[in-house]
Amino acid sequence: MTANTRGYFGSLVLADEVGLARWQFERAEAAGMLPKPGHARGWLPEQLDAVRQLVPVIVEKFGSEHPIGASRCADRLGQRLDLTVEPADIAALAKAGHLTVADVFEKKGRSYDLYAPADIDALTTEQVQPVIDERATWLDRSLSLDEAATTLGWHYRELNTVITQRGIEVRLRRVARADVDALADDEQLRADRLVTADNAAALLDADRRHFDICVEAGWITPKTHHDKEISRYSTVSVPLYRTGDVEALLDLPDVNWHEVRETPKGKRSPLLDLVGGRAPTRAKVIRAFLRDYGTEHSIEMWAWWVPGPDVWEIDWERVDGGPDKPDVLAAIQARPAVHRYLGDMQLHSAAGAAVRFARAMLEPGRAVILDTETTDLHGAICEIAVIDACTGKTLLDTLVNPGVPIQPGAQAVHGILDSEVTAPGVPDWPTVYKRLLRVTKDRIVLAYNADYDRGVITADCHKHGIRRTRLADLGHWADVMLPRSDHAHSRRWLPNGGGHRALGDVEQTRQHLLRMTAP
Repeated sequence: MTANTRGYFGSLVLADEVGLARWQFERAEAAGMLPKPGHARGWLPEQLDAVRQLVPVIVEKFGSEHPIGASRCADRLGQRLDLTVEPADIAALAKAGHLTVADVFEKKGRSYDLYAPADIDALTTEQVQPVIDERATWLDRSLSLDEAATTLGWHYRELNTVITQRGIEVRLRRVARADVDALADDEQLRADRLVTADNAAALLDADRRHFDICVEAGWITPKTHHDKEISRYSTVSVPLYRTGDVEALLDLPDVNWHEVRETPKGKRSPLLDLVGGRAPTRAKVIRAFLRDYGTEHSIEMWAWWVPGPDVWEIDWERVDGGPDKPDVLAAIQARPAVHRYLGDMQLHSAAGAAVRFARAMLEPGRAVILDTETTDLHGAICEIAVIDACTGKTLLDTLVNPGVPIQPGAQAVHGILDSEVTAPGVPDWPTVYKRLLRVTKDRIVLAYNADYDRGVITADCHKHGIRRTRLADLGHWADVMLPRSDHAHSRRWLPNGGGHRALGDVEQTRQHLLRMTAP
């Protein structure tokens, strides 16, 4: 082979020319064993002989086989010596000085040591057997991490934390039995372990409800809280209790734990006689406040518990002269039993706004509900319906000749055929538009996804030369889809479910409005 027409050898070509593998050439170059390239892009032809003379030295230094990982080393060594060799033994041999790391392989942020096959082949039974025996001894006097966690009754993550804090040796993902026994016998460590309320009840050998009474009575308080992810967007704060504090409950002088444990489910806990009854729950306190405050001001008060963030959304009916947010906040702060939960409450909510919106839109003469069907997504209108929001009376329900064919995709949704909209007597858009103006006069136009219906109406008007129309004005429209999702505390838009015919859709939209009037 000769140099290319540009008069130089690249690294791959030069390696092939002198009989070196690519990895040998790269390692020799990294070690500075090759002459400096005489060309900006490689080596000159006259440098070929100098590189060829270095080949025996390079092979002697780096070997004739590419370095291999611990698993392949173990297989190779085990077959040659007829021994059971594990990858961990290769690392132990290197640690003992019998092997040197020839290279390091990086993959996905992890490093893997590689060893020269010639070095593996040079190892003797006298060097390898003690390493194997030591591993067998370690396996005999150690436990796997899973076994250690099970023995201690701990969570795997908890064991890892203690191992890190105390610097306990971990080899082959195992810990010494003696270390596990020492952890099990460490009374202070046991007392400081944190447990959930369910685990605390198990330590007491009692139902969870009895432990909850102890918490409400102030006999025990959480040592800390753990944020547990319950969904992609939400976490909940879980109280954790010190084991020593839980076990101290067993020494309370006035508590007969045998009697507590023998109390059947559904029967009153004996602990309630000691604490004067069950403390009212947060929900009862908040709802009682809303009931009393609403009665005091002759308004409706509403509350929704949102489980993800564990928040109570508070809202209320707006009336002239009625309370506003500062008034409600002051009332909460004036009541200690309610004020303790202020951090768990959100005054004003999207759900409350949806209730007020629905009630306002259903007032007589206030709004109409409109829906269109089209020839395609954002196509021409081929059907339109309008009803009175308050009464449900049909004000307009007609097919429309769109002047263009209905696309198959749209037809599959609403089922309207070209033959239906082109039949004699089916009006075109300018004719329908005049009727539409009459039935929507002085009314708010409601629609499920109002931006869509306003857009296709405006587009059809422009197509027929109607350049100015009040139905293009955002101020004449209101959307029902977004308030409905807010009312349902849904993060996504909910489908209307009306069957994709104009009249059926507006009637279904009105049903959503009616349901939204109740909190």
